[in-house]
Amino acid sequence: MYLTMKNIVPITDLQRQARQIISSLAESEEPVVVTQRGRASAVLMTAERYAEIETDLKRLDELELLEMIESSRQDVIEKRVLSHDEVKKRLEFPTEK
Repeated sequence: MYLTMKNIVPITDLQRQARQIISSLAESEEPVVVTQRGRASAVLMTAERYAEIETDLKRLDELELLEMIESSRQDVIEKRVLSHDEVKKRLEFPTEK
């Protein structure tokens, strides 16, 4: 995973300067990447920004569901569907005699 964020803080600095680092989140609106052993291990962001991301993700889920429903409706209109019996037939395994 490649991160292009400017604010990168080693975990030891976070332990020593947590108050300052968290205060800087509100000022810059940039997330802070916390590294451990030289690798990104966590991302700090304001609670407000996190809530925005959660809302955006829920909306994307809703849009994806709406798109799937519309696609299914189009399949029904264009008769690209199978009956329940046809599905069962396709899923049956031949029995050994």
